[in-house]
Amino acid sequence: MKSAKLAISLSLLMSAPMLAAAQCCPGSGTGAELAAQGLGESYPSARNLSLDPSWRVYGFQRDGITYYQINDIEGNVLAIVGNLDDQFWALPAGQGSHEVSLPPSRLEIASGAQRLPVYRHPDFTLLVYRHGDRSIWSVESAGP
Repeated sequence: MKSAKLAISLSLLMSAPMLAAAQCCPGSGTGAELAAQGLGESYPSARNLSLDPSWRVYGFQRDGITYYQINDIEGNVLAIVGNLDDQFWALPAGQGSHEVSLPPSRLEIASGAQRLPVYRHPDFTLLVYRHGDRSIWSVESAGP
């Protein structure tokens, strides 16, 4: 009986670092720290989360809201998407008009558009659809 209690205590102590690591980065779900400042900057001091070397995606978190900033490789801010739980919105940021398709109001994507994942979160994927010189950014549910 004493050895069973000892084994349970040891396994609880050994799992503590894993529990702490699982809670390290609130909001991102990717294990990457999100920045607390620099939103809107061309080259913020935040980690680039992009899966595609053609783009930069920076994550920020403040007051429980997460923001994903999309820049091109020249540092131009193209779009900023805000996220709280399952709600998404696009901020009026960046130069030019960059279209952002958000749930539940989807923009029409041209047939034949190239679909490129740029950032993956456990709950959603940020993609860019390219058709000619037109790009539409899209937040799509990871769904079942």
